[in-house]
Amino acid sequence: MKTSHFICRFICILITLKIIDIGVAMMHLSKVYDQMTALCIAFTLLVIGYCILPKSDKHFIKTIKNNLSRHQTYTFKKTPVVSNQITYQNRAVDISRQQYQAQATPYLNELSMLKRQLDEMNERIESQKSYRNQLSKQINELNIKYQQLNELTEQHDGLVEDIKRLQSQRDQLAEAHVTDEYQSFMDYQSKQKLATIDNFDGYQFETFTCDLLKALGFSDIKRTQGSSDFGVDVYAKNGDTSYVFQCKLYASPVGIKAVQEANSGRSYYNCKKAVVITNSYFTPHAISASEKLDIDLWNRDKLASLIAEANV
Repeated sequence: MKTSHFICRFICILITLKIIDIGVAMMHLSKVYDQMTALCIAFTLLVIGYCILPKSDKHFIKTIKNNLSRHQTYTFKKTPVVSNQITYQNRAVDISRQQYQAQATPYLNELSMLKRQLDEMNERIESQKSYRNQLSKQINELNIKYQQLNELTEQHDGLVEDIKRLQSQRDQLAEAHVTDEYQSFMDYQSKQKLATIDNFDGYQFETFTCDLLKALGFSDIKRTQGSSDFGVDVYAKNGDTSYVFQCKLYASPVGIKAVQEANSGRSYYNCKKAVVITNSYFTPHAISASEKLDIDLWNRDKLASLIAEANV
């Protein structure tokens, strides 16, 4: 028994004796006021005694009250005494233990299986956590690369804008460069060149045609030789397109015969295009035949523009 419980019970006994003493004294009091005062003191002492009463004693009093009132029946609790020296010789106890073990074995097996499943589940959870961490790391790396891609895209857009601006400036400079005075000078220079060409012979005109085609970007430029050239003087290519050129250095307009010879030379050399180039102009019959046979005609004006373009 605890010392505190002993002291509390001793105080409760004193309070009980005091309450009894007050009850006896109330019987000799004549005034109602004195009786009410004594009753209040007795009630106060009763409440104090009940408050300081140990919990086990409160339960004991409550049990007595309920049993007397038949409201609910309580049994008095006893604290079991456990002793390691007690042995049981009853056969029934051993049988009950065997039955318990027999009944408990399936549950123990199931419990062991559940524990294994729990361990496997914990391993899977750890594995999933590791996989989640790996995915988070990859997502972070992808986010970084995505940000870098956005930055590169912005830089690319900026460079494209700069290129467009520079191209616009270049075009403006090119347009400013090709002024009326410059164009007049180029026309004058081409006319001077044509005046020089008018004094060429046929061989010199063919050589000039080769130089002009080279300046214009043609390739595989070759001069045909001999009398079996079918009216073709120069062979050249512009990209994948093959050309044959017939050079006519005339003081008078070039007639339909030159167009027909160029058409024959195109078939002979298996070329896609045929051109008749001259320092003069073409007759109406030659122009009409060129349209039907798909022959290009480069007259004096066309030659002048090509000389200005190639700057030869």
